[in-house]
Amino acid sequence: MSFKNIINQLPELKLFNDKELNLSMSYRYRKEGKTIPVLLLHGFNGNSKSWAYQFNFFKNKRSIIAIDAPGFGKSDPAAIDMLTIAALIKRLLKSININECDIVGHSMGGMLAQVISSRHNSLVRKVILSCTHKGYAIPEGNALIEPFEKRLEERKNLSDQEFGILRVNEMLPELKNKEICNFLATISEEITEGSIKSGGMAMQILDTTKYLSELNQECLIITAVNDVVVSKERSIALENEIPHAETLMLSNVGHAPYCEDALAFNNALEKFL
Repeated sequence: MSFKNIINQLPELKLFNDKELNLSMSYRYRKEGKTIPVLLLHGFNGNSKSWAYQFNFFKNKRSIIAIDAPGFGKSDPAAIDMLTIAALIKRLLKSININECDIVGHSMGGMLAQVISSRHNSLVRKVILSCTHKGYAIPEGNALIEPFEKRLEERKNLSDQEFGILRVNEMLPELKNKEICNFLATISEEITEGSIKSGGMAMQILDTTKYLSELNQECLIITAVNDVVVSKERSIALENEIPHAETLMLSNVGHAPYCEDALAFNNALEKFL
């Protein structure tokens, strides 16, 4: 099945209007009977469309909800930290009667998953952290760090198509699969300046070290052999803070295992969950 067909089969995008923060958050939700939903949180190069292969895999198996972080998809850009985003997501879930879920967070979404799981224990049953780390731990009040500023300039100066291809090339320099390249580029084309500012600052000021002692759910940490985005040192630092977590390294993939080898990634999710 082509990546376009996979994307076209995604559930319709919906909006949650949060009165407390006066902003909207977009999400995709497919309910499958009375199953415990799996909450999917995307990375800095993605949005809720990034999880198309997971929606396809879990059809008729599990309820799935994928949320767009502030500034991504149709979610309003917002200068808010991960703690505030976590509380916002809890309110969104409550609005559609979700009081318990499993979480899969990738990269930026993995950082958010750490916060949600540790700060809202009763909401989360199991947690999977994919190609992620604890945040950049830069004190609040600083300007965006150079890599994020560079990305802003690229977004201003490049066409959507050029920007999408650049994002894929930098994230997966060894990627040969054109179908997966096009899938990722098509999604990255939708990134805006608001996406970069919102997501970049939320990651930049985050340090989950102080929260992870409270992450007591069953946890799986997934890493990738060819990941050029999250260093081995950052991965190990995360693993050291969650000593009870299982670990799994996927071979022949880089920073996007959820689509580079969707079958292996999905099988790992299904087995753990």
